[in-house]
This record gives sequence, C-alpha cells and structure tokens, in this order.
Amino acid sequence: MSETDTMADRLATRLDDLGDRIPELVELPGWLEPALLRSAAVVAIVVSLVLAFVAARIIRRMVVRLVVVIVLVALATGLWSQRMELADCAAECSCALFGQVVQIPADLNPNC
Repeated sequence: MSETDTMADRLATRLDDLGDRIPELVELPGWLEPALLRSAAVVAIVVSLVLAFVAARIIRRMVVRLVVVIVLVALATGLWSQRMELADCAAECSCALFGQVVQIPADLNPNC
C-alpha cells in the first residue's frame, strides 16, 4: 500500500478481500443483473449513512454509538467498493457481489 492510500481505500480493499472469501451460500436469482445491483447498492449506501447519522443522534452510550456508526460506515464503504466492481464485470463475465455470483444477461455480453 502506498502512503497516499486513505483509510477508506484500505478498508474497502480489506472488505473486498473478505467478500472474496465468503462462500457462495445461495444462488442469486437470474433477474438480479449487475445494473440493478449497482442501483440497489446506491440505495443501500444512502440508507446506511442515514442510519449512521440517526444512530449518532439517538444512541446515548458513547461506545455503542461509536461501534454502530463504524459498522454502518464500513458497510457503506464495502457496498461502494462492490458497486464499483459491478461497473465493468459484465465485460469480463465474472460478476460477484460479496462473493455471490451474479448472472450476466445475454444482452450485456453474449459471450458469457
């Protein structure tokens, strides 16, 4: 890692590595295509950040507040990283979201 890597970049890299180690627990439905997952990831990121803000305002105990906010921000960072990978995965025929294989529709890449 270079000195210019931010903490968010390092966290995203570690979450990517963790996502690659998660076994495929279920097969995702065929209608979940990369474009839909990218849009859903944006919604999930916004929800995570809103929940982090709400948790910071509502939870009284400082340690619990800090842990909840850190977990929600880490989730948002991981989702952002996975979303970025979904941008170009159809061309490579290897789409996955946190280690779960995503089917690529034939209209996105007929070679897959």
